[in-house]
Amino acid sequence: MGKIIRLAGIEVMPGEKFQDFITVPGTEYKTPVTIVNGKQDGRTIYISTGVHGGEYPGVAAVSEVSSKLSPEEVSGAVIFTNCLNYSGMTGMYDAVVPEDGENINRKFPGSPEGTVTDRIRDFIVREIYPQVEFIADLHSGGAYESLSSCVFFPAACGQEMRELVLDVCKHIDIPYLVASTASDGLYSYGCHHGVPGMILERGGHGECDPFHVEGYKRDLKNILIYFGLLNGEYEPVSAKKTVFEHASYIGTDVTGFWYPEIELDTEFKKGDRLGLIKDIFGNTLKEFIAEHDGKVLYYNGALVAIENWTNIVAYGWLE
Repeated sequence: MGKIIRLAGIEVMPGEKFQDFITVPGTEYKTPVTIVNGKQDGRTIYISTGVHGGEYPGVAAVSEVSSKLSPEEVSGAVIFTNCLNYSGMTGMYDAVVPEDGENINRKFPGSPEGTVTDRIRDFIVREIYPQVEFIADLHSGGAYESLSSCVFFPAACGQEMRELVLDVCKHIDIPYLVASTASDGLYSYGCHHGVPGMILERGGHGECDPFHVEGYKRDLKNILIYFGLLNGEYEPVSAKKTVFEHASYIGTDVTGFWYPEIELDTEFKKGDRLGLIKDIFGNTLKEFIAEHDGKVLYYNGALVAIENWTNIVAYGWLE
């Protein structure tokens, strides 16, 4: 017999499925949740998507997968937040919760007495984390980001967790696996407190490309099979994996107009120029030079770059 899943004042018994909006405790904020609680014992995993309002492929994939999944075919339980930042997505905000202008994926663990976003974070930490054994957080490049599909995995939470997540990644059809030492995001805070997990990234530019939706649907099926929640054959994986032990995330300390000189998936050498920021008259304000041999993971796909806000380029490197 399975276990009872309790969330935001509701109880989902073994063999039951819940699919509705819940209210985050201490707020009036409503977010859509699906809980599929199998009749049989097994692991419980958490699938999150819609943390950022302008990232769509994961939301579309989870909508399809969660609607079709039944307790009869599941051993264990799956908690889906179908679109955590629901007001941000429906309001077409790129990254923040409109009620307070904050990014959910920062400043974990939050607080039960803080802003709306603080309380969303606190809800996840207090009510979801203790019930789950793995976290998969689905993202994409935002409205202004060109992005290569990649996975960020925990690199500072012990060898056992690292090896588990990389083993899961063998069944994810994404080529780049990037070591991360982050500790204050939705998945990373969980990893630093004993719950293994990862961020998956597919797509970008605020688009909902069916190619990336289908990719996420295959990823989700394989994750469920890996942890024994579903029976069946893995979906085939074709992507050749590269593990980047290091990544550089380059911002800008000037505001201007960004002219990249790189493309997705391209390799470059230390000392190569990655791009320029110019003023409106075409005068160079700053050039960006690679400090390592690397490969582009994502970069700013917009013309405008804003001081201390825009991520210009992220690239992975090995040594």
